[in-house]
Amino acid sequence: MYESHFGLQRAPFAITPDPAFLYESTSHRHALAALAYGVHERRGFTCLVGEVGTGKSTLIRALLDRLADSVRSIFLTHTTVAREEMLSMILHELGIPDAQLDRVAMLRALGEFVVGELRGRRPPPLLIIDEAQALSPEVLEEVRMLTNLEIADTKLLQVVLAGQPELETKLADPGLRQLRQRIAVFARLTPLTLDEAQAYVTHRLRVAGCPHAAVLFTRDALYLAWRSTGGIPRLMNIVCEQGLVYAFGAGKSVVDAAILGEAIRDAGPALACSAGGEGRSLWRRSLRRLGVGSER
Repeated sequence: MYESHFGLQRAPFAITPDPAFLYESTSHRHALAALAYGVHERRGFTCLVGEVGTGKSTLIRALLDRLADSVRSIFLTHTTVAREEMLSMILHELGIPDAQLDRVAMLRALGEFVVGELRGRRPPPLLIIDEAQALSPEVLEEVRMLTNLEIADTKLLQVVLAGQPELETKLADPGLRQLRQRIAVFARLTPLTLDEAQAYVTHRLRVAGCPHAAVLFTRDALYLAWRSTGGIPRLMNIVCEQGLVYAFGAGKSVVDAAILGEAIRDAGPALACSAGGEGRSLWRRSLRRLGVGSER
């Protein structure tokens, strides 16, 4: 609706995980390098942790784009499942028929597949589990057991566990210590700093085709967006999207602090729903400090 008004070719602040919009902050760059290292060096288990909205799913999709066809990947996002259901989803993603197979038969089928990949001189398949904090201890233990598939010290399956900080808490459980000890690479995403937040907004505007990306939001508006969201990228998207809509409605060509302050007040419920855990507390404290309203 507002794209042509601002010279945009596409919406710049959609909250879907599009790797084309990935902005590599310091923590994002380090995390992406760690994940790529874990896969290329066949380290077995890799773990990615970040607060809700920090960009875990986008980072994973960027990793898959960079791997292209060099690694066979299985990307699971439904994690409130039992062991057999998870095995069935893995086989389905690999194109292995699993109808009427029990757990033992599914494990055998998976083992035969990954051994065939090795004999074909192909790299081990990569199992990526997003929202891994929702996995039960039993399913996490099953995932650990899957990585026991190996020949001559060569892992036949690699695993990336991605999740919210609750995943780290769950992995600290003494009952999962064998799994925790197998995580060779650990990466963490953190909120954006002020400089990163400003660069993040400009980057997304440029990717969306904005001819004046560096000045579409005033410096004060960008500061307000950062302070009100705690530097959480998803919340930044919501606030900035709202700011563009309000500026368009007012017939303005620039989003200033006054417009963005109004947008932040009215985006309160959406911010509260999108922020999780620490992010929600940051948002509430930020609004009180900034004096731009309270959640309603």
